[in-house]
Amino acid sequence: MLGGLAGILLALPVLIFGFPFWLAATGTRRMASLIEPRFLPWSSIVQFDSEVGWKPMPNLKVYGLAEEVFRITTGPDGWPGKISISEADIVVLGDSFAFGYGVDDRHMFSRLVPKMRVKAVGSPAYNLVQEFMILRKYSPDLAGKLIVWFVFLGNDLWDNLYPYTHMYSTPFVRRENGSSNWIIENRHLTPRVRHYEYDARHDQRIRERLADICSESYLSARAYPACDFLIGQAQHLCRKLDASLCVFTIPDPAQLSPEGVANLRECSSNPDSFDPGLPDRKISEICTKQGVVFLAGRDHLTRADYRQVDRHWNERGHRKVAQVLADLYRAHGPQSGFTR
Repeated sequence: MLGGLAGILLALPVLIFGFPFWLAATGTRRMASLIEPRFLPWSSIVQFDSEVGWKPMPNLKVYGLAEEVFRITTGPDGWPGKISISEADIVVLGDSFAFGYGVDDRHMFSRLVPKMRVKAVGSPAYNLVQEFMILRKYSPDLAGKLIVWFVFLGNDLWDNLYPYTHMYSTPFVRRENGSSNWIIENRHLTPRVRHYEYDARHDQRIRERLADICSESYLSARAYPACDFLIGQAQHLCRKLDASLCVFTIPDPAQLSPEGVANLRECSSNPDSFDPGLPDRKISEICTKQGVVFLAGRDHLTRADYRQVDRHWNERGHRKVAQVLADLYRAHGPQSGFTR
């Protein structure tokens, strides 16, 4: 008892000295929870669309959460930014990267290109099929413009082949009656959602499929012909519109570090053929055949341009992409006289 009492007496100064720090930390956490804006998951900022599956809601002024809370705004058309597609000098098609997911809207690439009006048209979790359908829908407003198509190598190439993306039904491409012809299928779309868990298995599936896209595999044997079909269809449409189409591939951050590449190789079903640069080479060949401008994101982006855990760009990445868009416009915009 005497020993315990002595211990309490000896600890008392420490407790007294530490109490203000504990109080300050507790108060800070409490104040932060009161001040921090309420954030929404991406599934709460989209609504059902009978043609493409879903679309961002119009006139959003909300917050999302990646590694930190960020501000999201959309215009009356449901896409980021206040300008319309017809007013833009550059139109960017894509998924969550085009949507600007992960950074405050004021830091988004579309607002950082000097002296140019950039309209981003995209949504979290879109695949290339949905993006082509959006391109086709807005084609009357795209004549003569530079159209930059973001292709995220981290899931786009295989998402084109499946009728579901996470909890949603989604348009996809399939072979027509076993022939070599591809067709777009969206008759199965419904507002009903299915249960889906974002867990460790979700991340593992992404690694496995990305590894197979970077290898000679059954998945890549289907994914690249499907990509060829979609890029060809988009280029055919752009030629009729006298618009310039550029494909800009976005690497998954795992492709940009030695540790990530080693992990992907282990996940491949054919590790002897694994090559993290294979997707860019395949898509470059497709674009050359189709007469489309191609730019590999891995030549412009590094691992430092992405968030540490979340797979989206940080503010530095958005600044780099804004510079890429400015350079593309100078080289391939309407004033350049460039033709394919």
